[in-house]
Amino acid sequence: MNIIQRILGTLFPPYKFSVIRKEQGKLFKAIINSLPEELSEIKEQLAWARLMDLSNWVLFPEYRFTAMAYSGQSLFRLQKRGKNYKISGLTIFSKRTNRWEQIELLVQNNLICGLRITNSNYNLLEFDLNKISNSNVIKKDFVFPPSEIEIFYEKLPQEIKTMLDPNRLSEIDFANRIYYNFHDLEDGNYLAVDKKLNVYSLIHDARPMVMKMKVTFKSILDELAIGSFQIEKHLDERYAGKD
Repeated sequence: MNIIQRILGTLFPPYKFSVIRKEQGKLFKAIINSLPEELSEIKEQLAWARLMDLSNWVLFPEYRFTAMAYSGQSLFRLQKRGKNYKISGLTIFSKRTNRWEQIELLVQNNLICGLRITNSNYNLLEFDLNKISNSNVIKKDFVFPPSEIEIFYEKLPQEIKTMLDPNRLSEIDFANRIYYNFHDLEDGNYLAVDKKLNVYSLIHDARPMVMKMKVTFKSILDELAIGSFQIEKHLDERYAGKD
């Protein structure tokens, strides 16, 4: 931050956090863009996503969790469950320690999720962004503990599994209840199930926003598969408050 930004940050803390986020985003972007071409699939994610925060990570305390915001349906296009690995061997010159520091990236389900820079406070001013080396980059498999959504998917009956694309499953926390979105109705609306496989309609502008549907999980998957589920009719009925 320059002197004016530092003064504004002291007077207005939210402004300070906004500037820090931008600076961390600039550092993160420089690191990702420095990856070699054989990792272009990861580099291209920056066209669809941006860093929202580098937060402490309870699961892996030596890393910062990279909270990302994805545009549109890009999360589902980019996500590939089970494609988990670590990228190491990148180095960046630290003006604070006056030496080259090691960088590691964690990728879970093909999505960047963790960043580690040795001897760092993850402050943009610590580093010379023109001095990032990728000459010794190594990609290795990395084992993550199973997530809640992976545990949910693995427990599903095989008949249901064959009807689902696991890459399109996502977890939604609404009013302290967990739902698993299995079909996107667009504009932030979804069809979802709970752990007991009850089916719900999640429509953010309808009342109620969450409505339990009188169908089984398999039957609605069958309807979606043959195209007999009428999305527009369903939305009209939900907005009209019909069950």
